[in-house]
Amino acid sequence: MVFVEDGDMLSFADRCAREQVHIIGHIQSHGLLFALSEPDLCVRQVSANVSVLLGTSTDVVLGRSLEAVLGAEQFELFRSRMRTDDLLPMHPLRVLVGTPQLEMNCVAHRQDDVLIVELELVNGAQSLEPLKLGTNIQILLSRLERASDMLDLCLVAAGEVRRLSGFDRAMVYRFDAEWNGEVIAEALAPRTVSYLGHRFPASDIPAQARQLFLVNPLRAIADTGSAPVPIVPEIGPLTRKPLDLSRSFLRSASPVHIEFLRNWGVQSSMTASIIVDGRLWGMLACQHSAPRHVDCSTRSICELVGRNLGLQIALRNSNAALQERLSSRALLESYMTGIEACKSLVDAESFRRARLLDLLDSDGLVSRIDGIVSSQGVTVPETLLLAVIGKLRSLSVRGIASSNALGTLEVSAESYASTVSGALYIGLSSSEDGDYLLLVRRELVETITWAGNPANAVSFDAEGKLHPRTSFAAWKETMRGHARLWTELELESARFLREQLLHLRDAQKLKKFEERARQTAAR
Repeated sequence: MVFVEDGDMLSFADRCAREQVHIIGHIQSHGLLFALSEPDLCVRQVSANVSVLLGTSTDVVLGRSLEAVLGAEQFELFRSRMRTDDLLPMHPLRVLVGTPQLEMNCVAHRQDDVLIVELELVNGAQSLEPLKLGTNIQILLSRLERASDMLDLCLVAAGEVRRLSGFDRAMVYRFDAEWNGEVIAEALAPRTVSYLGHRFPASDIPAQARQLFLVNPLRAIADTGSAPVPIVPEIGPLTRKPLDLSRSFLRSASPVHIEFLRNWGVQSSMTASIIVDGRLWGMLACQHSAPRHVDCSTRSICELVGRNLGLQIALRNSNAALQERLSSRALLESYMTGIEACKSLVDAESFRRARLLDLLDSDGLVSRIDGIVSSQGVTVPETLLLAVIGKLRSLSVRGIASSNALGTLEVSAESYASTVSGALYIGLSSSEDGDYLLLVRRELVETITWAGNPANAVSFDAEGKLHPRTSFAAWKETMRGHARLWTELELESARFLREQLLHLRDAQKLKKFEERARQTAAR
């Protein structure tokens, strides 16, 4: 699907990649934003709703000190906080502004040498009582630590976030290698639709939006029905460009995303990033069928849940990976010990192939050792595999290459995809007809349930305007031509095995040479 812009044909992915959501130029209506110069703390940009919330025009505020908004006493407290860099979202400053006075939470951060100050309305926000904050934090951290496995961990996180925030739905959403998401855990209010096990296409959260979730790990939209508020002036006098709102909690959402949520029946949302080893692993996503403004303290706790969930996943993955690596290495070393006594790899390979299939979780093996081709388990003739072997050899790094979709790697592999769909190549020679091991895997026929047909994830109207899908009903797709993914541990084991086999073959060649030399000398 394409659209035309300036005479160029652009794909949906290109369109999404070009959308600069961090400089969207608008904020949500339940707060105020001021962009200040330092050290004078004068207002250089302001959200247009100062006229609604404070009863004053943007022209009156622009160019004046923030003291005109906060008053002398509150301004001095704000300035003292800024001297110590203590004005963070975790520690908001409670202020009274306007006439009649409005109670607001004030936070600030620096971006591109601009001091961005945000004031958020206290009235109407979902809030936890201060005395309950510490207790809730202790409870949720304790429950996360006691979780028995990753699924239980995610269920606890979803349940705690829904309990604390009051949203209808809380989901743990995990990304796959192509950035599609899958709901692996959820907590629901009564009569709320479940999306457990449903997949969502990568286009729902494009690359630049995922990058923002690394920069700003919590995102809340209080009301999809509320009109976004522009920032005045649009181009900042300090930077000569639109204001970067990457770290702003009031940042408005993309119109396409707002339409997406409305189509889904969602009127408010909150999302906390789950970051594992510096990478966006998934998200803790909350949704509500009515407007819901969650205050900064509650948001901070939900962000803490997401952060600790990421740490717990990383810790458990690390421990599990270590145990698997130690176990795999011990089995591989035992395997090598069993064939080292053989006179050649041909002899060794002929009676140890079944063990090799178990070691690398494979369904079959085709090999060429010293020019002799042999096979074991589920395979197809080597003549059919030659094109795939050539492709994998050309892609190999230190003699190792893999694919879990041979039909996309080499068109001819589609003819036997129902038998073999994945392969792990271990090269034992640099020549085109040299020795190799090719471990193969059967086709994995998988039925995936999508939240709406992914082929209809977006559409374009007659004017080329982008629109998200309107249906999130379960849509099943049967995936064929794929095998189980080769894990990093399996690739690491293949590298170790290759090194050991090459050393063994060199040692066997040396031994044969020495035997011939002794025989020649004896004559």
